Amino acid sequence: MSFPFIRYGGNFVPRQPYNIEGVNGYGFAANGDQEKIQALVDKTLNFRKSDLVYRVISPTVVFSFLKLNTLRSAEAEDAQKGAYSETEFSVTILLAAGKHVAGLFIPERVVWYMPYLWLDSGTAMISGREIYGYPKQYGKVNMPLSDGDPAVFGVSTEVITHFAPNARSSIQPLIGVHRTDAAALEYANGFEAIEDAVEGFLSEVMHLNLAELAAGTFIEVLTLHHLLSLVFLRQLPDIADGSRASYQSIAEAPFEVTQFRGAGFLSGQYAIDINSHDSAPIATELGFEPADGAQNARITPHLGFHLDFDFRLEAGSEIWVAR
Repeated sequence: MSFPFIRYGGNFVPRQPYNIEGVNGYGFAANGDQEKIQALVDKTLNFRKSDLVYRVISPTVVFSFLKLNTLRSAEAEDAQKGAYSETEFSVTILLAAGKHVAGLFIPERVVWYMPYLWLDSGTAMISGREIYGYPKQYGKVNMPLSDGDPAVFGVSTEVITHFAPNARSSIQPLIGVHRTDAAALEYANGFEAIEDAVEGFLSEVMHLNLAELAAGTFIEVLTLHHLLSLVFLRQLPDIADGSRASYQSIAEAPFEVTQFRGAGFLSGQYAIDINSHDSAPIATELGFEPADGAQNARITPHLGFHLDFDFRLEAGSEIWVAR
């Protein structure tokens, strides 16, 4: 059941679906602890009683920095009201959605899950959280804009570093990425066709063996069409009891690449620094533990990449709703 959404001044949220143009960005892939990643997925997606479950199919975690130059509603009326832009940082993992049959997990489709996301646009943050369930939080995201720029990336946001009765929140660095063997960003080999880019991404970035997958149950799901879907936890805290939710659902939404201008890998070696904050325990939840005696985690990604494309984020659908 749904009701008319009440719109009034100062609370404008552009209606979905969305056309997003001029997406330029970079990603860094590193292997986390698959058991801990699965525990996070179980906590946020598999907590409900349902035949459908989500399983981690690669331990690779992708840390992405993206500049979205134009975000515009694709709905006719709101499309005429203007556009937004944002710079965002996200953490993304690859899941299979499926069911258990006779004790075996049978995958039905592949989805991308973003358990963490920070960006610098209030409107994009609110619309993304309220409509789809993106875990968007406000932050300052810095990233290079093109080949040859200084290879330095960073995210700062409001955190509480150590929980305590007298602790106060403050803006602190959360994630930092920098090249360790040179100063500048440098593009390596690239892909002009999206099909080649997807195959290279799956094999080189996600470390998925395409030959084995093609011979198994994933032959139907590992296609370009089926790879373009997102999954979300949508929830609203109960106003009377903060330990409970007054609304809760699992939703999915497809997206379509409408223009692909290129992608490729980055040259050089990089380091990712994940700062430890009690209010944002990213490293702990993903299995990137700090070295002995260190407070923060430093990890070495096995690959960096760049991309340039446009896409359309479609309206979503509820897979499960708490009743």
